[in-house]
Amino acid sequence: MFNRILEAWQSEMLEINKKPWMQRLASGDFKISHYKGYLLETFHHTGINPQIQAYATMFFKNNPREIVDLFCKHARSEIGHDMAAMNDLEALGEDRKELERTHALPSTIALNAFVLMQIQFVDPIAYLGYLFHLEFMPTRQGKRHMEELQKLGIPKEALSFLQEHATVDVGHNKMMESYVALLVNDEDKLETVIRATRYTAQLHYKMMADAFENGEKLFSNAIGPAVKKSI
Repeated sequence: MFNRILEAWQSEMLEINKKPWMQRLASGDFKISHYKGYLLETFHHTGINPQIQAYATMFFKNNPREIVDLFCKHARSEIGHDMAAMNDLEALGEDRKELERTHALPSTIALNAFVLMQIQFVDPIAYLGYLFHLEFMPTRQGKRHMEELQKLGIPKEALSFLQEHATVDVGHNKMMESYVALLVNDEDKLETVIRATRYTAQLHYKMMADAFENGEKLFSNAIGPAVKKSI
């Protein structure tokens, strides 16, 4: 079951990596303002991820204590990741108090709303698909993306969010194997997880694309105090 989910995710990511913004990042046609836009939306997106994971446990039938325990421990480890993204923005010269007052873009809200809808109205097992993409993308692509960003002149101290997820999420990948083994026990559930994995990858790309475009509007292209446009 786990390998089939992984194969489906890898297939989806092959298509995602062909999309314009991923190609721009790979080719170096990418600016610091784009990265700042990504960090800002990541701040908004990840701020409620711990709560979403804990929320999913409310919908598992028969109170599976082993899963609830694992999910809650995992959720606790995600607390504060939004602050890591904001710390990176501050390391690039941005005013965190000003940026903390901003609101998420519609595509960021849609990504969070998608998984909440799946949990409550489709099948809480779909949460595994959402989690699968968000845990595996950093470990499989994070190192390469950090190298590409450093070529733009972004210092290591402004890469803490990506660095943490490229390393810590290796352990979370192992936890995913346990989740799948315990929860995905028939073809219907497998299809639910695979579909959620694919949709999450697509929605996450949409969030990033919008974030990059928003970064062009908000920030200058130089490291250091940014020349702000309206937020």
